Amino acid sequence: MSVYLTGAKDESVSYEPFSVGRGTLRNRLWSLLTRGRHHRTFIEDTDIRIVVSGIRGKSSTVKRLDDVFNRRGYDVLTKITGNQPALIRNGDVIPIDRPGPYTTLYENINVLREFSPILESYTPENVAIFENQGITEYTTRLFNQRFVKPHVVVIANIRQDHQDTLGKTRRDIARAFARTVPPGTDVVSGELHPVLHEYLSAEITRAGGTFTQVTIPDDQRGRIGAETVYAVNDVLRLLDMTPVPEEQLNEYLDAIQPEWVRLPGGQVFNGAEINDIESTEAIRRSLAGENYVLPFVYLRADRRSRTASFADYLNTLADRDLIQRARAGGAFTDIFAANVDVPVTTHDRDENAGAVLDEMLAGEYPVMLMGNTVDAFMRDMEAEISERAQQVAIGDAD
Repeated sequence: MSVYLTGAKDESVSYEPFSVGRGTLRNRLWSLLTRGRHHRTFIEDTDIRIVVSGIRGKSSTVKRLDDVFNRRGYDVLTKITGNQPALIRNGDVIPIDRPGPYTTLYENINVLREFSPILESYTPENVAIFENQGITEYTTRLFNQRFVKPHVVVIANIRQDHQDTLGKTRRDIARAFARTVPPGTDVVSGELHPVLHEYLSAEITRAGGTFTQVTIPDDQRGRIGAETVYAVNDVLRLLDMTPVPEEQLNEYLDAIQPEWVRLPGGQVFNGAEINDIESTEAIRRSLAGENYVLPFVYLRADRRSRTASFADYLNTLADRDLIQRARAGGAFTDIFAANVDVPVTTHDRDENAGAVLDEMLAGEYPVMLMGNTVDAFMRDMEAEISERAQQVAIGDAD
């Protein structure tokens, strides 16, 4: 089966990229807020409004929800943020042209401002699904409470990321997300840590909402991404809809389990989109167990807390004798290298990604990319990996 229906409705249909991020945040806010009646129409005429927030797995959760509603014949407008932002309208993908490298609040605002009139022409049964990529409590709450007013909020999970803006500890981050939920909203949480679950439940029910922890079958517990895959059925149950058969959800789950990618000269796994150390370690453990890997950490200047977390993470791996050396690229690599307890080879942003990949594959151990992906260098690296993996696949077919 195909995992996602996106783009499958009419392959002959293509769209010009939808531009966002131009103008000032103040002007974008004013433009949307002064829509008044038009925006109220969007809110009132959209039968089902879902927001997906949290730290990890937001985009994939949004895609799965879009897939389910699309297959069931609903009119669906879905907004995906991340490295390759896009709108999905009834299966057709509309790229979002983001001029800067990073997500901004007015990206979501601009989507609502431009597409609210389109939603007015929808049939009575329609669904809007938004990934909330806000990285501060204020922007996340603003988006939820003023612009979407969701019927259901999915909190994918709580991980150590965005500590500069959401809080230093996982409990702080949980508190920030709990405060972003509008009063009276139904919440589905994929966070499985018992203390964080109890805290989220207390905060959200105190505000008059309902709180449901994702139901994962016993035989699927512990698998990577299980909490985000099975969140789909808990959302459907809250909406009094028929759940997806477990067999189909297990196919979703099988499709996202990590595997080494074979390239000429070695193996690699691109985990750079997985920006928190808890998820990164789960994937490393699944791929390599107690064997060595060569980590390549890509660093961003605006993610200093993430940089510090990954330095600590590499030191933990070194203490456990799971790495012997590492590589780092991007911003502040020398400082990063000085704080890691194994030798670190550093790379500038303007280096050739293919040449860097060649150097790493020439070593003894499989390569695991981690840290950050929203950068031209890492997009080039992704393209290099994809092209070389295709070469291996063609060779196998011959």
